[in-house]
Order: sequence, then structure tokens, then C-alpha cells
Amino acid sequence: MQLSLSTPPLFLTVWAAQMIAYHGIGLWFLWLDRTRRLARFKTRPVERRPYVEILPRVLFNQIVILLPAMALFQFAGLAFVGPAHIGLVAAILSLAGMSIGHDVVQYIFHRWLMHRPDLMNRLGHSVHHSTTASCSISACYMSAADFLAEIVLPYLIPLALVGGGGADVAFHVFAVTAGAFGGLYEHSGYDFSLTHAGAEGASVRAWMARAAATMISSRAHAEHHARGNVSFSDGFGSSSLCDTIFRTRWDLVRARARRRGNNEPASEATT
Repeated sequence: MQLSLSTPPLFLTVWAAQMIAYHGIGLWFLWLDRTRRLARFKTRPVERRPYVEILPRVLFNQIVILLPAMALFQFAGLAFVGPAHIGLVAAILSLAGMSIGHDVVQYIFHRWLMHRPDLMNRLGHSVHHSTTASCSISACYMSAADFLAEIVLPYLIPLALVGGGGADVAFHVFAVTAGAFGGLYEHSGYDFSLTHAGAEGASVRAWMARAAATMISSRAHAEHHARGNVSFSDGFGSSSLCDTIFRTRWDLVRARARRRGNNEPASEATT
């Protein structure tokens, strides 16, 4: 493919937008930690590692691994190429496909590769689990192999499968910004669902409040960091498809544990 020398390639523009969103939102969560402005929503203690200790590994992953991978997908014609606008319907369908695809790809790598006992240390997933998911930018605090398998490929493979998003800047910027917020929020230690989680009653308003609480909860990934054998791709913004199908969603595993305690038949919790 040919690239104009007068404008930067689209992958570079999208990567830059992602960095602005990721680090801008990350600094906002850091500001919340420092000022305690929303302390009532902080459900986990502040990460023992300081922000400045986490940042270098995050930047390494984003510059040395993510950026070249995005370039490769554009140069191969798999993403970031095509029509300048893909249309609203195509954008919505693409985002839905990317959400499901992200769930599947991440689940495969996360559960069956990174959490294998003989590979967790060898591939460095233990680096990510050395954090408590209570500093937002620790979402990308990973070994290089882990970052490739759990961040880069679950983003780029589904993007290519849904058609690559064309060269629609607005679509790509929205996708990476939404993805950045989701990962940062899940690792921030905040859970904004607490506002609605206690809604009781059978009214439409109470039902909607509980539904909203479920949608914006960050508990699933917190449970994964705490327990290790649950919610491999379930979480904020996820379709929760694989964890539901394979019964590894955190609330499903907890229910099976209760049944075992009552001496009722139940399959063993997966690891």
C-alpha cells in the first residue's frame, strides 16, 4: 500500500489518540486517589507500587509492542485502510463484533495460556498479577508476551475480522478511547456501580438502577485479581460471553462453591 508523505498514517493517528485517552484518563484516576474526591467509590486499597514505578513498563509495551503491531496491520491491509467513513450502522455492528471478538480472543489467551500453571511465570502473567488492580494504568503493567496476547491481539484480530474499520478516524478513535477507559476503570480500584447497587423493589426504576449497576460494575476483574480462577474476560464493557458459557464468571463460581459446601453435586471450579 502507498502512504501519503503529507499526512501521518492512520495507525499512528489512532495510536496517538489512544495514548492521549489512556494517560489522560489514568491521570484523572490518579488525581482522584490523591484528592480522595470520590473515595466513597474506592473499593480497593491504593496500589502499593507508586504510579511512577508502574509507568515505564506500560510505556514500553505501548511503544515497542502496540505501535508496531498496529503498523503491521495497516501495511498488511487488515485494518485502518479503506473508505474514509463506514456509516453509522456499520460502525455499530463493527463495535458489537469487536466486543464479542475481544471477549473470545482474550478468554482463549488469558485462561488457557496465561493461567496455565507451567506458563504463568514463564510468560510473565504473574507480573500483572503482582498488582492489586487498584492503580488504573496497571491495566498495561504486563510482560511483553502477556501484553501482546491480552491487549494487542484481542484488539487487532477482531478489528481485522469485522473489516478493519476502514479509514474512519472517528470510529477508530472512539473504539480505542472506549477500550482505554474500560481497562483503566477495571484497574482503578473504583466501582461507580455502588450508587445503584442497593436499589430495592420491583418498580421499573429500581430494575433499571440494578441493571445500570451491573453494566458499570468493576467487580468482575477485581474478583479475578483476588481469586485468579474467575472472570477471564468478563468485566466492564465485555459481552461476558465466554465466562458465561464456560461457567467461570465470578458470580457463577461462587454459587457452585456454596453448593459444594451443602454437599450438593457440582463440578470443580476451573482454574
